[in-house]
Amino acid sequence: MALNLLFWGFFIPMVLRLLFLGFISLVSANSLVLAQLTPQGAQVIIGTATTFGREIKRVSDDNKAKKEQEQAEAEYNDLVLFADDLFAKGQFTEAKVQYNQALTVKREQYVVDQIARCDAEIARANRSQYQILVDKGDSLLTELKYDEAIEKYNAAIAVNNQKYAADRLAEARSAKEMWTKVMFSGLLIADARIDEFSSKAYFKDPFSDYIKKGRYPSIEAFLVYSSFKTLDGIAIPPGVRVVIYSEPSFKGKVLLDAVGPMIINNVTKNTSSEIQELQTKTFEGPLQNIFPASTRTWSASDMNLWITGSMTIE
Repeated sequence: MALNLLFWGFFIPMVLRLLFLGFISLVSANSLVLAQLTPQGAQVIIGTATTFGREIKRVSDDNKAKKEQEQAEAEYNDLVLFADDLFAKGQFTEAKVQYNQALTVKREQYVVDQIARCDAEIARANRSQYQILVDKGDSLLTELKYDEAIEKYNAAIAVNNQKYAADRLAEARSAKEMWTKVMFSGLLIADARIDEFSSKAYFKDPFSDYIKKGRYPSIEAFLVYSSFKTLDGIAIPPGVRVVIYSEPSFKGKVLLDAVGPMIINNVTKNTSSEIQELQTKTFEGPLQNIFPASTRTWSASDMNLWITGSMTIE
C-alpha cells in the first residue's frame, strides 16, 4: 500500500508536471513559429495545453481523494477494533461510544448491530444492579435502618425508575418520620400485632395515633384511634420527652415524665402471666435493640384517665 501511495502520490504527478513544463518550454522556444501559425492552428495548440493541464489537475484531485478515503478507512477500522475490544471486556457503555464514533466515518450494518447489542447489555446490567439495590433497601427497611434504606432506594431509582422502588422509598421516609413521634395505642404495645390484644411498636394499625412534638392543652382532642375504646399503651422513641398532666392546659398532677426509648403499658391490663411477659420477653427483630426489657414498664395509674389531661412532647 505504501508503494502504491508513493507511485500515485509522487511519481505520476511529478512526471506529468515535467511533461507539462517541457511542453511549455517547447512552445516558448518556438514562439516565433506559434506567432506565424494561423489562428486555427494556435487555438489547437492552446487547447491541447489546456486539456493537458486539466488532466494533471484531475489526476492530482483523484489521488488526494483516494488518500483521504484510505485514511478514513484506517480510522474506521481502528475505532471498530477498539470498540470490539471494549465489548469483549464487558465495557458496553464505552464500547457504544466508540461504535457511534465509527458511524460518523462510515455506516456499516455490523456497527449498527453492535450498538444494539451494547444497549441490550447495558439494560441487563441496569436491571441486575437495580434488583441488588432494591433487595438491600428492603433488608435495611426491615432492620429499621431508614436512612440507609432511603439511600439504596434512591440509588435504585437512579438506575431504573420503577414504581416498586419509588413506593418503598415513600414507605421508608414515612417510617422514618413516624419514629420522631410518640405512639399512642388503644391496645398494649409489644413486638407483634395481635387482634384485640396488642399493637406492634411503630407499625400502623387502626388502634394507634402518632403525635409529633408540641404542646397539647387537651390530649383527647388529638387522639383519634388510640382513645376510641381505651388508652392502653404509649411508646416513646429515643431522645423524645413526654410529660402528661392530669388536667387540661398543663395543670394538675404530673402523671408521666419520661424520655425515650420507653414503652408504658396500662397497669390495669396487668392481669395474667401472658400479659406480664410482654414486659420481660425478648422482642422479635430490631425492636429488641430499641426497646429492650429495661425500657418497658407499667403505668403508675389507669391510663384511660390520662386522656382528659394535657401533655407536652419535646
